[in-house]
Amino acid sequence: MGALIPNGNDSEVIAKLNDTFSGRKLKKIRKHIHDNRDDMFGNARHLHRISHRLKIFPTSGPRAKGRWYVFLRDLVGAPNQHKILNGIRDAVNDTTCDSIKFWARLDPGVPNGYDVQIVADPAGSGGTHSVTITLLCDHEIDPSVGGDPSAPPPDSGEAGPEYPDVDSAA
Repeated sequence: MGALIPNGNDSEVIAKLNDTFSGRKLKKIRKHIHDNRDDMFGNARHLHRISHRLKIFPTSGPRAKGRWYVFLRDLVGAPNQHKILNGIRDAVNDTTCDSIKFWARLDPGVPNGYDVQIVADPAGSGGTHSVTITLLCDHEIDPSVGGDPSAPPPDSGEAGPEYPDVDSAA
């Protein structure tokens, strides 16, 4: 069972995260935060809401999106939610970071089922670097988890549009 980490839904989300948090799209997130004073990744934010706002969730299967929201909201745990938020916020605020890379890896010895590793790579010749956020998992989500695909309510202090425009060509 654990040999399926990352599974198809995980891989789909990882690809969307890696695309959103690199290059032009990462610059657009930084611009949105600056222009709207929207602390998208502050400690009081919720990962499932951020996922909703950035339209990052799996679409393969009948319950994929709802199970992803429940995972981020309830299963990954508050300490890991804060590690992820802090890792993303620090990388987004570091203008020498040109990408945030995401991954999930099986680790049978992880206490409480999940943990998070954040590693800043050394700067390259251009002075930029990437940050890698890896979710360590000792199991997949229980198949009986039904999920909740409803739109998460806005976090306190959200500013700007519900969906920051990271996909446009401009």
